[in-house]
Amino acid sequence: MVEPSAAYTICGMSEPAYISLADYAATFTERRDAEAPAWAHPSGPPVLLGQGSPWLDRLEEVLDTVVALQRSEWLQDGVYLGPRALGPVYRDLLECARTLEVTVPPAVVAGTAGSAQGTFGTNDRPFLLLSSFFLGGADPQERRFLLGRLCGHVRALQVTWGTLYALLVDHNGLRRVGRRYLGPTLEVVLAPLSLGARLALSRWHRAAEITADRAGLIATGDLDGARRALLRLALGVKPDVDPSDYLDALRGARAEDSPARWTELLASQPWMHKRMQALDVFATSTVWADLGGEVPDPISRQELDRRTDALLRVD
Repeated sequence: MVEPSAAYTICGMSEPAYISLADYAATFTERRDAEAPAWAHPSGPPVLLGQGSPWLDRLEEVLDTVVALQRSEWLQDGVYLGPRALGPVYRDLLECARTLEVTVPPAVVAGTAGSAQGTFGTNDRPFLLLSSFFLGGADPQERRFLLGRLCGHVRALQVTWGTLYALLVDHNGLRRVGRRYLGPTLEVVLAPLSLGARLALSRWHRAAEITADRAGLIATGDLDGARRALLRLALGVKPDVDPSDYLDALRGARAEDSPARWTELLASQPWMHKRMQALDVFATSTVWADLGGEVPDPISRQELDRRTDALLRVD
């Protein structure tokens, strides 16, 4: 970790200096692996969108255009994260990016809902959207978990497919922006594809969220802190409830004989109790032990994948 070597003054108050991107780059060599990291849940890109698809380049051009338009709107009432714009959060971003071995992605902080936070763009040109409302009340562990899971999408090469999914389901207004600036042509293309592509992408997207949660745990290094951060992401505020009590209540609401469980087929994320269970299972595995976690009797990688797949399944 690079330590601050000086201090700067804002409004008469001395604050710790934060390393520049140039200083950061001098301490770190970016990995350029073409595959997802070992800690990711194996899912791979959807078959119809695999590397080598003839229209992949054109798809990325469309996504870059739509996301650039949306980013310009977010910046009307937002700001790029930096040393003098939420400096402590910026430092956390640098540390998370180095821990997960990715280039520091640009991050926009805007007055959006916590659920709107995400990683958008393409695998080569990602950026983060952060909520000022979430960050304003977040403690350091919650910030690192959030930033770690968003950087995890970058490290696991999930940004292109995740943004396509966001466009199909109009997450955070991406599809609305595309219609406004690109005209009805976009809707003519997306409308017949929307339901089928969403079905094809939904399970992949749920698995991608599990991978991102693992990245958040890696960034925090603390399972209890990661579970509390997940709970705050779910509820939007710092909850006055124990995660175990929350899980018990949520399991009851998602009873196996309830028809509501089928809504998970098109859900963008696994139910929160499944995400927490998946994180608990990951923290008992040899994969977590290899990353430095303390695991008395770790389960094998095969068992980790089997249990995680069972949680992702909609029965």
